[in-house]
Amino acid sequence: MIADILTVAGKELREIFTFGDSRGRSKFSLLILVLIFGIVFPLQNGREWVESPINIMVWAWMPFLWVSGVVADLFAGERERHTLEALLATRLSDQAILFGKLLAALTYGFTLTWVIMIVSLITVNIGFGREGLLFYPWDTMLGALVFSILISGLSGSIGVLVSLRAGSVRQAQQLMSTGMLVLFLPFMLIPFIPKSWLDAVEKVMVNVQPVQVVTWLALGLLVVEAILIAIARRLFQRSKLILD
Repeated sequence: MIADILTVAGKELREIFTFGDSRGRSKFSLLILVLIFGIVFPLQNGREWVESPINIMVWAWMPFLWVSGVVADLFAGERERHTLEALLATRLSDQAILFGKLLAALTYGFTLTWVIMIVSLITVNIGFGREGLLFYPWDTMLGALVFSILISGLSGSIGVLVSLRAGSVRQAQQLMSTGMLVLFLPFMLIPFIPKSWLDAVEKVMVNVQPVQVVTWLALGLLVVEAILIAIARRLFQRSKLILD
């Protein structure tokens, strides 16, 4: 079972990096992402890019964006390329196919984020590390590593559900874009929240330990992802997918 999952995941990762005949463009796109988020933004923000604990939100947001860009192709792309039937006709179990594709999307999301974190650290040290070596605060780094995995899993789980039922990659991408907008809508509405409400929330947060907040948030994400994966397993019925 584990070997089959890894086989599917390896196949998907190869397709992510070498999609169709656009291998050069795929690698070029990755280089652009690393250039922007690993070099340009760190140089603009200076030491704060490494030292500010608020940047954990940046590292947590990044994998959702990366995974959303590839997860729509997992099943909808196979359906468009007429390769889904061949995949479902193999000896691989439903769980191996589903979890293998999900593992590939998750791995792509947090690996790209970690690479950008390392490049960012090197960039900031080259540009602003004259007084000594700069490094992420340990709690920020640990939180970024953990949440990059959890957020990759969340985006992957949502994307699998969308891709399973979408008739085309374009439709899946549109649904994922709508989902991203809904998820980030609360942050967009913050400027419109009355200041008295924000002050009340701030007073409550002062008495809350950050470790508790992070722990409960991580557990909440795990529960949500478990529910989404359970729904995906229920929807993943080989006969119906072939008929579709």
